[in-house]
Amino acid sequence: MKKLVLPDNVTEKPLVYYLAVEEYVARHLEDDVLFLWQTGPTVISGRNQVIEAEADLEYCKSHGIDVFRRKSGGGTVYSDKGNIMVSCIVSCQDVPYVFEKYLQTAALYLRSAGIDASVSGRNDIIAGGRKVSGNAFYKAGRRGIIHGTMLFDTDFDMMEKALTPSYGKISSKGISSVRQRVANISECTDMSIGDFKAGLERFFCDGVIYPEGDFEENVEKTMQTYLDRDFLWGHEPEHTVISEGRTEAGNIEVMCDVKGGKLRRVVFCGDFFPLCEDPGAELTAVLSGVPFRRKEIEAAIPAELPGKLIRGLGKEELTGLMFQ
Repeated sequence: MKKLVLPDNVTEKPLVYYLAVEEYVARHLEDDVLFLWQTGPTVISGRNQVIEAEADLEYCKSHGIDVFRRKSGGGTVYSDKGNIMVSCIVSCQDVPYVFEKYLQTAALYLRSAGIDASVSGRNDIIAGGRKVSGNAFYKAGRRGIIHGTMLFDTDFDMMEKALTPSYGKISSKGISSVRQRVANISECTDMSIGDFKAGLERFFCDGVIYPEGDFEENVEKTMQTYLDRDFLWGHEPEHTVISEGRTEAGNIEVMCDVKGGKLRRVVFCGDFFPLCEDPGAELTAVLSGVPFRRKEIEAAIPAELPGKLIRGLGKEELTGLMFQ
């Protein structure tokens, strides 16, 4: 396996840049390669997850945490400069074998560094009973892409807040993340993060390889597929956001059916006084197909409409309830 040496100008790139590098390598290079990278605070969701069910998007926005979706499965994770991301691109016919081999090799490196590590479950590595590495796998053409975390000195306080869903209740047909007790590798070793990375590269690699030709152009083009709004939100499976609260109009529960990031249906329950036969259906007629984001929903609801559907209900109360 070769260590991929990225161009010198690759600094402070968003996380999806490195995911695009993985795809480029998988589709254009024949060698098995590994490269390590770090990025600023980021939440990265699996391909089949409802992001709102996994992360507090308001917290992420207010604290400068990027939110992306990757093309592999697995759970939603948080990454920052204290986390080492490992990307491994290999030729493979037997996916389970290749993935297991990678996990065992990574655990072996940790043990060689004096850390009591072992593979746990389908895709994790633990040390002292706590998770220090989570990993995922997907196919890109004839090649396999393995990417995973090495929690070296991650800010767990920010991780916990970023990965706490902001909505009260979400009923989802998507895949939920399994939260586990985590630990930083720095708690288990006196190695610096630089020495740890260098040792990991030596353990896996027996040479180096440099990208050539139109590498940057292709990577930038592929990166746009991750930044596309339809990919980020359109991959969300059908789910229902359920919120409830006491308003001037009474106790109201709002159920919003969402698919592909867009609102499909609204249902109201509670002890309020409706001013039409079906307030939910009337609101659905206005909001169906609107992206389920507070800004877009607020813009789509006429100011006087809530009060015409439910006695005493204001627009601000309605949107505050929907996105509490």
